[in-house]
Amino acid sequence: MPSWLVGTWSTLSARIRWLVLVATLPAVLLAVYQARSHRMDAIAAAENQALGTLRAVAASQQRLIQNTRDFLQKLAAMPSVHRPAEPECGRYLAEVLSLNASYVNIGVPQASGDLLCNARPLKAPVNVANRPYFQHAITAREFSVGAFQIDRAAQVASVNFAVPVIPPGSQEVVGAAVAVVSLEWWSLRLADLGLPPGAVARVTDADGRVVARFPPDGAELGTQLADADFSAALQRSAEGVLQRSNAAGSHQLMVFQPLIESGGKTVATMSLAVPLDQLYATANRNMWTEVAFLLTGLALSFLLAQQGVRRGVMKPLRRLLDATDELALGRYAPQPLATGLAELTELGQRFDRMALTRQSAEAQLRQSEENLSITLHSIGDGVVATDAQGHITRMNAVAERLTGWPLPEALGEPLTDVFRIVNASTREPVVDPVRMVVAKGEVVGLSNHTTLLARDGAEYQIADSAAPIRNAQGQIVGVVLVFSDVTEAYRVRKQLEDNEARFRTLTILSSDWYWEQDAQFRLTHVDGSDKDRLLQEAAAYMGKTRWELAGPGVSEARWQEHRELLERHQEFRDFEFQRKDRSGLLHWLSVSGTPIFDVNGTFCGYRGVGKDITARKRDENELRIAAIAFESQEGMIVTDRETVILRTNRAFTKITGYSAEDAVGKRSSLLASGHHDKAFFDAMWGSLSDTGEWKGEIWNRCKSGAVNLHFMGITAVTDDGGEVTHYVGTLSDITQRAQAAREIEHLAFYDPLTHLPNRRLMLDRLQQAFATSARTGLHGALLCLDLDHFKTLNDTLGHDMGDVLLQQVAQRLAGCVREGDTVARLGGDEFLVLLEDLDALATDAAEQAQNVSEKILAALNQPYQLALHHVHSTTSVGTVLFSGQSQTVEDVVKHADLAMYAAKTAGRNAIRFFDPMMQAAVSARAALENDLRTALAAGQFLLHYQIQVGCGVRPVGAEALIRWQHPERGMVPPYEFIPLAEETGLILPIGLWVLQTACAQLRRWQGNPATEQLQLSVNVSARQFRQPDFMEQIRTVLLQTGARPDRLKLELTESLALDNVDDTIAKMNALRALGLRFSLDDFGTGQSSLSYLTRLPLDQLKIDQSFVRNIGIQHTDALIVQTIIGMAQSLGIDVIAEGVETDAQRAFLEKHGCTLFQGYLFSRPVPIGVLEQYLQARAASV
Repeated sequence: MPSWLVGTWSTLSARIRWLVLVATLPAVLLAVYQARSHRMDAIAAAENQALGTLRAVAASQQRLIQNTRDFLQKLAAMPSVHRPAEPECGRYLAEVLSLNASYVNIGVPQASGDLLCNARPLKAPVNVANRPYFQHAITAREFSVGAFQIDRAAQVASVNFAVPVIPPGSQEVVGAAVAVVSLEWWSLRLADLGLPPGAVARVTDADGRVVARFPPDGAELGTQLADADFSAALQRSAEGVLQRSNAAGSHQLMVFQPLIESGGKTVATMSLAVPLDQLYATANRNMWTEVAFLLTGLALSFLLAQQGVRRGVMKPLRRLLDATDELALGRYAPQPLATGLAELTELGQRFDRMALTRQSAEAQLRQSEENLSITLHSIGDGVVATDAQGHITRMNAVAERLTGWPLPEALGEPLTDVFRIVNASTREPVVDPVRMVVAKGEVVGLSNHTTLLARDGAEYQIADSAAPIRNAQGQIVGVVLVFSDVTEAYRVRKQLEDNEARFRTLTILSSDWYWEQDAQFRLTHVDGSDKDRLLQEAAAYMGKTRWELAGPGVSEARWQEHRELLERHQEFRDFEFQRKDRSGLLHWLSVSGTPIFDVNGTFCGYRGVGKDITARKRDENELRIAAIAFESQEGMIVTDRETVILRTNRAFTKITGYSAEDAVGKRSSLLASGHHDKAFFDAMWGSLSDTGEWKGEIWNRCKSGAVNLHFMGITAVTDDGGEVTHYVGTLSDITQRAQAAREIEHLAFYDPLTHLPNRRLMLDRLQQAFATSARTGLHGALLCLDLDHFKTLNDTLGHDMGDVLLQQVAQRLAGCVREGDTVARLGGDEFLVLLEDLDALATDAAEQAQNVSEKILAALNQPYQLALHHVHSTTSVGTVLFSGQSQTVEDVVKHADLAMYAAKTAGRNAIRFFDPMMQAAVSARAALENDLRTALAAGQFLLHYQIQVGCGVRPVGAEALIRWQHPERGMVPPYEFIPLAEETGLILPIGLWVLQTACAQLRRWQGNPATEQLQLSVNVSARQFRQPDFMEQIRTVLLQTGARPDRLKLELTESLALDNVDDTIAKMNALRALGLRFSLDDFGTGQSSLSYLTRLPLDQLKIDQSFVRNIGIQHTDALIVQTIIGMAQSLGIDVIAEGVETDAQRAFLEKHGCTLFQGYLFSRPVPIGVLEQYLQARAASV
């Protein structure tokens, strides 16, 4: 709370004054609210009045506009304006304008926008085609209103109104009747409406420009209102109200509503601006008058309340305050309280009774304090009392002496500052006793070994406890601590514990446990520092003899000997026997004991120590086993720390030839072969130093001088201090095994023909190259090479010469790359070249890879000498860059392979870099192929038919064209899937389906007189035509469908006809014998020649659409078309032109003797239903 508010709120009188103010505050707020409501009501009334006026004004203006609409519609109906281009139209409009003063000009522009018919003479040609109001009237055929403009005939600011001119009995718009209204005249019409004082009426167009205003202001006409809110409201095309300030700062109420709507948009708006300043001034004056009356009444009420409170309340309260001061000083005497208020009188009486009661209680409390002090100082223990927060309230003399704090100084101090206690063992501070008691709510002992740190530095061992002090309600109001000095008792106990610890330590160092037996040799006590070493719980041993608890491993005679020794009461040492542990495992134990006699010399039993010697027994066994293993099949050698040979076994002599006499006393370098450098031995000794052992292959020189490969293991032997004392080595001869392993590895990782790395090794090195590239940031490249036409060489010269060529290629490739690069053979005639550590920039790395690729291409293009054959061979190279490990090995190899195939596609003997578009194309092709394989079974193929016509557009046949209706891709164009079908062989079942479907359609046509004479052309692929059973397929289809062979025409390509001409002619003649007809498709685009054209049994040549399309564009194409037509006529063959799209093309073709046509000019390829409708309509018209 702010300081100024605290001062005004802290007294009773101030709060009463605030209470009066708060009580009257709702009345003030109500008055302000009512005054504001009256103000808002006045504004709302002004809005309603303004809206009413606006609607009346708008209705008047709409009548003016409606009159103009009616006038123009009547004018548009007059015959004189139906021919706006004739002079009579202008004279007629001049007469009409002279009879009507409402308009400054009238015109009828033609539909083209040219204004030839006008009431006022024009100084220059006028075209209004670009005016929006004119365009709307012409296109929408309705009444239209224009925007602000300067009429080009009347030269005044105006607005145009227009209606379309449509002669009777015609639907054609020949022009528009336009009336030009002067903005000044429109503004004068507003003056006749009687507006409120100070109001301004405006008419604005669709762009917000003022087209009419009252009071008149010529400077504002044609300008655009700069009010953003008003402009936004115009866009909503609805009635609205705005409050705004004009440029002079006066407040206005603006109301507006659409005046004219055209085409769903508002083209004219009526607005009325009414001044509000006088209305605001009157409403504000009334509001402040009401507030002033209310504040005056509030001030009078406040003064009266303050005077009454001062006399009736504050004066008696001041008397009570003085009485409390007297009571605090202990000299209070009751006095009557004079006041007229019953409540205050009763308060004074109760205060007197309370004061007397308190004086009596204080006297009793002083007596109780004296008694408690005497009691505390009589107690022999230290006593300290605190409040609930841990501050000291009492201490007795013993506590003062032990803590070193006098009571006057300790009073009010925190207990932890005066009663400083720590754990005697750890010297850690003990938890605050007050906190412990308050938390538990009961008596607590603080610590078994507590040290009190006195103020003067002395330390006392104390026994202490703390208990809660509770009030009458059971609440903890303090804590009392009682403690006594036990320093001397603690010293004696500590000395006993130290003596026992010394004895226990000696026992532990010499053995695992201590034991005692009675005179009958039964165990009476067993103790050990590690319970696990006792094997079983101590209670399990009590009352039993040693031989009763023993396990196997000691003979009965040995036990008898031990018992006799005990009966003679003799000391014994290291008696060994076996005993089971808790889990049933046997342990070897060793015990030593000495007899016990009392002061009279009477035998009382034995005491002694025991030890678990299982590990020692195991080590002894292992040493025996090691001695046997030393003479194993592996050679073994033991040296001292200076590598001087101390011992060898027989296998060492067999492997190296050196006998023990030859080797002992000499250094291990006796075996050095000289095949290893200093780095090898540094690594060996480093491993021995770090890990204590080394294993690996090493070349050693034998006594015979032979150098053999040995697998050797060396272990460093250290003493308890970790210092090396000996070295133990094992060795075996792996010379033959290593040789076999190298041969197997070579077969696994190298190509046996070229001795180059094979695919497996290349992929491993490529993976390593990825890691190196990621580490260095340098690019690498992978080149995929494939010999061009290698199969042809194998077929002609034999596979043995092909192998020689591959070996020579491998040699040349190895000579083209750096030492660190890799050349590999994948198989067949395909090689891979891995280039590493190229540039960090991709562009520079690509240039380096390009240079190597060109070098390889040049080297492999040189002639090869294969026995007696001098051979040339070329290579296609695909290159891909890689960087880091962002790609997989398989992806990089695949990309290089794709690039290589791109090089072959480009014509072979070329270099191509991988482009991601290649992968996308392959993926898309694979997806398309997958869909294509199921399309036929799924019934996704269909045939469209394109009509073929003769002279007079007479149908003579149609061409069947396959279409693929894919469920997701939609209609797939033939050029996308036909080449893929050819490549994959799917063209064979697809082509058979086309033949079957087309022949079935021919059969249906044969039953209809309108279609029975039509021929149907079907395209046949080269792969389909070359099938051995193609003739049989045709014969089977004709038999199954019943189609007439003479109505089926097969279309062949030039490339098909050129390939194996004799076979083609023979097959065509056989099919012609069945009655089929043949057409040579796309004639002129291939390598046509008269030499084979005259031999082919053709019925028709089809001019390719590429020539037909350029008729009239390319003179050479037109000459080619004429030549083809002349050639066909000379050979007696029909000629048909495809791709005819214009009458000019058809006319040219007819002129030069072509009488058969096909193209969009007649029909697109359509489904059979559409084609048959066309044929029926054609037949009906004939």
